[in-house]
Amino acid sequence: MEIRVTDRLRNLFKQEEARGKKRAMEAVTVSTRRKVEPSAVAPEGTNGQPRVETPEGVVYLGDQHTTARQGRRVYAFTNIPYAAPPLGDLRFRKPFPPLPFSSPYNATGEAPSCLHWDNLTGRGPVGQEDCLYLNVYTHNIPKAPTYPNTQPIVVFLHAGTWMAGGGGSNGLLQPDYLLENDVMVVTVNHRLGPFGFLSTGDGESPGNYGLMDQVRALEWVRDNGRYFGGMNDSVTIMGSGAGGSSVHLLILSPWTRGASIYQDEYCLMHRAISHSGTAYSPHAIVRNPKTQALRLGVQVGCGSPDDTKALMACLRSLPASNINDNIPALYEWDDEPPPFGAVIDSWQGDEAFLPDEPHHLIRHRQFLQVPWLMGTNKDDGAFRVQDILQDSSLTASLNKDWDKYGPLLLNLKATSCKDPKEMARDIRKYYMGSKKFGHESTIEFVEMMTDRFFLYPTEHAANDHCYYLKGQYCYRYQLVYSGRKSFLDVLNKETPYQQTSSLLGGRGASNPRFQNTRDAQGWGVSFLDELLYLFPSPRLGLVYKQDFNADSASRISTHMIMFWTNFIKGSDPTPQLNGWPDDVSPWGAWWEPYYPNYNYWLQIDPEMETKDEQMRSTQMSFWGDLPLFENRDNNVIRDEL
Repeated sequence: MEIRVTDRLRNLFKQEEARGKKRAMEAVTVSTRRKVEPSAVAPEGTNGQPRVETPEGVVYLGDQHTTARQGRRVYAFTNIPYAAPPLGDLRFRKPFPPLPFSSPYNATGEAPSCLHWDNLTGRGPVGQEDCLYLNVYTHNIPKAPTYPNTQPIVVFLHAGTWMAGGGGSNGLLQPDYLLENDVMVVTVNHRLGPFGFLSTGDGESPGNYGLMDQVRALEWVRDNGRYFGGMNDSVTIMGSGAGGSSVHLLILSPWTRGASIYQDEYCLMHRAISHSGTAYSPHAIVRNPKTQALRLGVQVGCGSPDDTKALMACLRSLPASNINDNIPALYEWDDEPPPFGAVIDSWQGDEAFLPDEPHHLIRHRQFLQVPWLMGTNKDDGAFRVQDILQDSSLTASLNKDWDKYGPLLLNLKATSCKDPKEMARDIRKYYMGSKKFGHESTIEFVEMMTDRFFLYPTEHAANDHCYYLKGQYCYRYQLVYSGRKSFLDVLNKETPYQQTSSLLGGRGASNPRFQNTRDAQGWGVSFLDELLYLFPSPRLGLVYKQDFNADSASRISTHMIMFWTNFIKGSDPTPQLNGWPDDVSPWGAWWEPYYPNYNYWLQIDPEMETKDEQMRSTQMSFWGDLPLFENRDNNVIRDEL
């Protein structure tokens, strides 16, 4: 049986959309929404700006630049509103279409990130509440009235455990590599933390607003992408970390489908790529959302445990900064566990965004049938380990009272089916033995965090999802090669020692973590490092050559871009080409589809070899046997549906 979009749901959405537009107009009249001042709107044709005009008469004026490797001219249209500002009465509500704005619209400048407390780079409060903007990058602007287009579209969703991050580049990543391969790129801001995910478990604040923002952005792409040169019938969603989990949840949500679980003209995506994140990730689902909403209410003086309507009215009346500044108090230890995230809202019936547990939806084949490429980095957990080990007080806490802090670090309080303390002891003993947490046990610590938060959830999700995916294929990878630079320099603050080392020139390619090594001082292939092969990074001064005969890192980058764009264009990273023998790959490697029990996956290193063995099979068996919430249905017999 398939979950279908009912007429009742369509009618309810239309009614709510009309009410939402009215709320938006009322909210903006009393809000501080950023206005487009006359001086910010360039006249048509002025300054040679690239120009896109839709059939509705909306004109966007953008910018242009030259790509990092091929020197191609490409166009950027940034800061485009895709939804009404979520201010005033629209705070803690689903997004609605954008309000009318001046045309021509000057689509330049950095889109503001959504308001959040930045716990990734230690910068405190960042962004603004009026933030529902996206950026479009294209190498070809089609002409009216036919708008011919040849670029498949990638919609990229950022990382940050749904608590931090943003869709703007801020000089960190640029879409040049994909643009050079004739792919249009869209990046998206969505609401974060309580603004994006606070839920009271009832109609006063259902939650999942950040994910609904992503759906609204996909609707904008469907309706407008072709005017910028994109193929709105060939949309791939791609993300890392929480972005990767978002991708998987969007596949599972009825909100992205058309009339059924199969692709049709109404579905919002056609392919999916998840880097180091799935719906099975421990942080993907928050299981006590009302408790977190009440905790926030008490923290800001809006405590109404028996009256969620009064609670939400109070929270909507507060300055956004009051809410944002109290987020750190909601963590129980350091940044653990994240207090807000996706919620299961089955109580909403036909209107639910996530109507059941992810593994139940998958095992009943209630998800959009699209090709899925997913994978991890060999040392994904290193970013969290580095953060802890460079803070002596955090390291001491783990060594002194593991029973208290271990369940928090491993997110076991909400996911363990037995005493979280006992399970935390078992996990520590399995990985650490009698070793203490510290630089002498870095390898074991990284392996524990990688397996818990990245490898096992991906293994588990791939085995379930790819078994019940019919008529399409899954592809799985693991990045095992350390390139010249790492995201670890960006994600965590430097210690005084590291700052001194930086001043002495220790930040260059000689830094051990930037080498293809793995010891107590070299962190290996950490979280987000795959993005450095797919996007040039001006901030890190990193542009890999497009050359199979260059250094190993450049060869890997060239291969990855080729594989990813092949998948984006045709659902197969290494397709067979006419005129080539079946046993010779025109791509330098064959990436075989992933099937449960066959375990085909691509090991990303200079050899680019498809493996047919389970990754870390002993460790995966250990996690599969633990009494975790996500394992409780493992003994269900699989039947063909």
